[in-house]
Amino acid sequence: MISLDSFDRRLAWCLGIGTFILFFLGADSVGFTRDEGYYFKAARDYGRWFDLLFSQPSMAFSQVSIDSNWSYNPEHPVLMKSLFALSDLFFHRSLGWLDGPTAMRLPGMGMAALAVALTYLLGRQMFTREVGLLAALMLLFSPRFHYHGHMACFDSAVTAVWVAVILAYVNRGESIWGHVRLGLVFGLAIATKHNALFLPIVFGIHWLFCQRDRFILAHGKLRLPPIPWWVVSMGILGPLVFLMHWPYLWPEPLERITWYLSFHLHHEHYPVRYFGEGLWDPPFPRSFPWVMWAITLPLVTVVAAIAGTLTQAWSCFQALWNGVWDRKEHAFLLLLTALFPAFLIAGPKVPIFGGTKHWMNGLPILLIIAAAWAWPAILKLAGNRRYLTGVVSAFVLLPGAVTTWRHHPHGIGSYSELAGGIRGAANLGMERQFWGGASRQLLDKLNKEAKPNARLFLDRTNLDAFKAYQETGLLRADLRFARGPSRADWGISFHQPDSDWVISYLRQSRFKPVAAVEVEGVPMASLFKKEP
Repeated sequence: MISLDSFDRRLAWCLGIGTFILFFLGADSVGFTRDEGYYFKAARDYGRWFDLLFSQPSMAFSQVSIDSNWSYNPEHPVLMKSLFALSDLFFHRSLGWLDGPTAMRLPGMGMAALAVALTYLLGRQMFTREVGLLAALMLLFSPRFHYHGHMACFDSAVTAVWVAVILAYVNRGESIWGHVRLGLVFGLAIATKHNALFLPIVFGIHWLFCQRDRFILAHGKLRLPPIPWWVVSMGILGPLVFLMHWPYLWPEPLERITWYLSFHLHHEHYPVRYFGEGLWDPPFPRSFPWVMWAITLPLVTVVAAIAGTLTQAWSCFQALWNGVWDRKEHAFLLLLTALFPAFLIAGPKVPIFGGTKHWMNGLPILLIIAAAWAWPAILKLAGNRRYLTGVVSAFVLLPGAVTTWRHHPHGIGSYSELAGGIRGAANLGMERQFWGGASRQLLDKLNKEAKPNARLFLDRTNLDAFKAYQETGLLRADLRFARGPSRADWGISFHQPDSDWVISYLRQSRFKPVAAVEVEGVPMASLFKKEP
């Protein structure tokens, strides 16, 4: 492992701060998603508990207080939602610098920025400074990651902590503090989202592979090497941090943790449009995550990722064949941590909704692998001339940067050159939207033309996301939320399998289309007005 110096730390800070500023400046145009509505409400509920904790600490820890303030949205751990709540309390309610929803989005932006910075640090330690920087910028200019970086959600956050745990793992050394740090960081990771629960499995496979020469076969029985200390630290400190961070668990920890795990083990399936087919129920195609990566990441990134993966895999194979492992265990670790999330989603019964966000935690590692292959190729193309190196590197990053800029704020439906862009993906029958955020660009027309107290049906938008639009001043305060199109004067529909009925109903019920949000000529959302 390469040690980090002060320049590396300063560069990581610059990447993180620059990314945060970029996301903050672009957040206003990104509409509120359905899930954000749930998390806004949860954050406000949790915020009441923090108010009580600061004013009457003894009352805050009663079961009545815990159940009344922490019972909403028990499907997810509360680290990020608590940060949303504290950001709302500080930046909105105390200082008044921001409106509430924007304040609650800040922690998500911060975690996305952290993901970019940590990607640089891991790439730097594994390879070189240039590889780390190239990987970090590839991540920043991955259109779908860029979109999720604006959200008050957990996907960019779990991407950051996935990299953080890997960094803690490779830097643990032999010291007690190194192992304690690993356990604590892992605890924060599983307090972010359940994706991180698989990291001990990944590390276990890596450890078994690297310790293969220490297996002992005696008297017909296989004896394993001693259990490593990282297993102890992650196995004890991780669950402790998880339990301590979530007050809702405290009254009935076993019952409530069991419910939480069961919820995700038996998660419902939401439909996905995939090459013209509506995927409603398993079995789902095993190719799904790999194809989605291929047609949503820039083509140059995909080529580098495939070449880099093959290079790292060949390196591991050679080490096994020759019996000389040397430092190749890091190559195997990169392959595992990059590809395991996608392999998991490739299971035919695993829910595949959510675009690419559910295996996005593997993306930074995949991009480090891609950059490790791309950088020597860049040097070769540039003939080791410094100015040409910069030019070639810029051309490698340019497709992602341009696509991110062109598709913002609709990066959730971004497709790359391999699919023919958004228009090509539409012709292929791919999904465009699933979260409701595209309503944002239609609100100005509603504000101008809707009659006082008109009722609005915004598909894929719940009441709390609707209220967030009103709280930020993006939607008139007098306009009312309609729970279905039959009760609405105006309706917004999306082009996705489970919204086809909305479009059909609106077209058949005296509604006429009056506007649409389009990217590359492809409608993302359509606005309908009910005729007298």
